[in-house]
Amino acid sequence: MPIVRVDELFSQNEIDHIEEAIANSDSSIHPELGRVQQSDIHHHFFPETTEKLTDLARSISGLPLKMSNAMSVEYSLLYGLPTLPAHVDGDKNDLIINVQLKSNTVWDMGLNLDTYRLDDNSALIFNANEEVHWRVHKEFKDGEYVRMLFVRFDNPENMSDYSYLPHHPDDEMFKEAKEFRDSLRGF
Repeated sequence: MPIVRVDELFSQNEIDHIEEAIANSDSSIHPELGRVQQSDIHHHFFPETTEKLTDLARSISGLPLKMSNAMSVEYSLLYGLPTLPAHVDGDKNDLIINVQLKSNTVWDMGLNLDTYRLDDNSALIFNANEEVHWRVHKEFKDGEYVRMLFVRFDNPENMSDYSYLPHHPDDEMFKEAKEFRDSLRGF
């Protein structure tokens, strides 16, 4: 499956509605990643938003995918030290749409041995179980944040199982991406 970038994904009305869904969802803080997250927000999406994202996922993958989850995360010093080491998700999903909803800083995303810069309302679409993904090392300043929307899709007609994939950042599978990530800040 290709890695695809999409710009200007949502209308302002859709963004406003997604922000409302986030505001009305329960939060949990994950200090080890420096983020707060709201899970299962897709239950509050406009049907048109769900259809739009599903059509996009199907057109890229060529599979009869169905939205399985959407969550919002915000990385900020308010929640710990923001970091995202090289990893794969190890779940049942075949595609993820990573949308940068809003940010007041730049924090490039890595996929395998490439980096990508996201803008507000842009997305990277890929298989989070086949592509090693991560964020570049960055020292956040007070007040800086990156708010993301992760929308996952699985194939109910032929469910994948990636649970066998390694999850520890020191696993051999992540060595090359980890070394590349570290090389970007001079380690």
